[in-house]
Amino acid sequence: MKTRESFIPAYFQLDEDLKEKILSGELKPGDPLPSETQLGEQYGISKMTVRNGLRLLVQEGLIESFRGKGSFVAHPKLNELILRLSAQDSINSRAYDSKFLGINVISAEEEVAKKLQLKPKTKLLQFRRLLLFNQEPVAIENRYLTYQRGQPLVEQEIKYADFPEAVAKHTGIIIERNHVTISAVLLSPHDAEILETSEGGAALKIEQLVYGAENNPLGLSIMVCHGEKYHLVASTKSFFS
Repeated sequence: MKTRESFIPAYFQLDEDLKEKILSGELKPGDPLPSETQLGEQYGISKMTVRNGLRLLVQEGLIESFRGKGSFVAHPKLNELILRLSAQDSINSRAYDSKFLGINVISAEEEVAKKLQLKPKTKLLQFRRLLLFNQEPVAIENRYLTYQRGQPLVEQEIKYADFPEAVAKHTGIIIERNHVTISAVLLSPHDAEILETSEGGAALKIEQLVYGAENNPLGLSIMVCHGEKYHLVASTKSFFS
């Protein structure tokens, strides 16, 4: 397994390592995975940790597990709906970048606290970043995560990871589901200034709530996207074609 920072849960490392082998074609559809015992010995982790890692791969649609038979690389599913938010006329993902605006320990406002099922003014970590396309600002994202004094934190992991992945790495908890709400809003004066556009302009607001196994919210992301520079695309695509 690749060398990772110690704060990343071992089951998440297993998930990423096997996922890379599947997506690269090293492991092909229908191929059996090593047994839980073999994976535990190979990666130096317990059977429970192996099961948690395999559970993530099942949730991602990359493997299928059968009682008494083991786990196998899944065949691509062609009827999965993919929603993709992208800049207008974008072709090359390398044109995307993000600018980290800061990390703050805040007292949760009532709306944020309600969504996370917390008491108002509960301490939270707030991460702010600006998304750029061809060096132009196209979206602002605020990420809200649980705050624990002394908990290790690596800016790069939070800055570049997808939000559910960032939450999993931060909390060490397996993510069960991700609830996304998309709505049309008007830009506030503050957001319009950051996005270098006019106050009151059209924007897309995308909220992600990430939940754990006990259906408890673990993190909230609120992204405001420039209405003239971003659009939402829906398509059907294989998981790992």
